[in-house]
Amino acid sequence: MQECGVCNGWAASERPCPKCEGTMKDQGRVTDFLDDYSPYLDQKYTDLVDGDLNSSITEECVHLFVCEDCGLNDIQAT
Repeated sequence: MQECGVCNGWAASERPCPKCEGTMKDQGRVTDFLDDYSPYLDQKYTDLVDGDLNSSITEECVHLFVCEDCGLNDIQAT
């Protein structure tokens, strides 16, 4: 997998909210929320269950973003 700019801190970790135009902040990789040990698993395995069928092929990292204003949860590939 190529490096994720959001995970490594060199890409924007905020996005505009599609619902209210507020600020959505990154909460981390979606797979980190599966269980207590998932943040420590190899990404080549967790990419298979992140909700994006192509993330293991396209080498994208799938993150959870939450809006500070309206509370919208959105999963986006980075």
